[in-house]
Amino acid sequence: MSSTRDRKKNRVTIKDVATAADVSIATVSYVLNNTPGQSISEDTRKKVLQFANLLGYECNVMAKYLASGKSNTISVILKDAKPFAAHYYLKLLTELSRLLWRQNFGLKIVDYSDGFKRNTDCDAYITIALSEKEFREFADTKYIPVIAIDSAFDDFLFYRINDDYESLYKTAKSESGLDKIGLLTFDLPEEVIQSASAVFDEVKIVNSLSDLNALDSKTCYVTLSGAIHDIAPKSLNIRLQSSSFALKASAAADAVIKALNRLQAPSGEHHIKV
Repeated sequence: MSSTRDRKKNRVTIKDVATAADVSIATVSYVLNNTPGQSISEDTRKKVLQFANLLGYECNVMAKYLASGKSNTISVILKDAKPFAAHYYLKLLTELSRLLWRQNFGLKIVDYSDGFKRNTDCDAYITIALSEKEFREFADTKYIPVIAIDSAFDDFLFYRINDDYESLYKTAKSESGLDKIGLLTFDLPEEVIQSASAVFDEVKIVNSLSDLNALDSKTCYVTLSGAIHDIAPKSLNIRLQSSSFALKASAAADAVIKALNRLQAPSGEHHIKV
């Protein structure tokens, strides 16, 4: 009996959704009930639905936007990746699949363009290396959790998982004793490259061996890619952060479970640096 009372006491109300979305109760009601004749912008409608999902608001109308039942499947949204990026993300997705399997979830890979066509055949999405524009265009069409790996933007509604460039830089500088610390990376969204460039003295995108031949032997380089590390000339000072893909996979699996269980976390904890 007490558990029933607790559930009723903690149940999210339409007022809670309105407060979180910073709109009126009437606006929330119009959106959730799809009331005709109301001039509500598309941005407001999306915001209301996303907050209703985030807070766990339950009503018959929300069921139209959410999956009718758990599929125990997580979809990964992936765009075409060049060889070094593909090598890295294959390792990440293999580890992520293993971790989600322990939680009774399967993992499937969906092309970015195909992901717009379906909405209810999985329980959550994980996007890989999308620009902010690409992520928002995709996430705004979904009313189930969407988690971003290797995307840089500021929005507490979504879990974002990125490398801790500040920590990588400080460790390399301390251990190498060199003044100049650079990052060697595969193709990443422009916003991620910008965030790395704000920390490292040099950021070099590597697509082939020729990109490595002209590097400065007096610079200490950090890379997250085992493939880049393995083909680089031995004369270069390159440090491999070999656990990057595993740390991201672990953080993503944890974020999926939290999002599906609608566990509330401070907005700062939605940006996870590993």
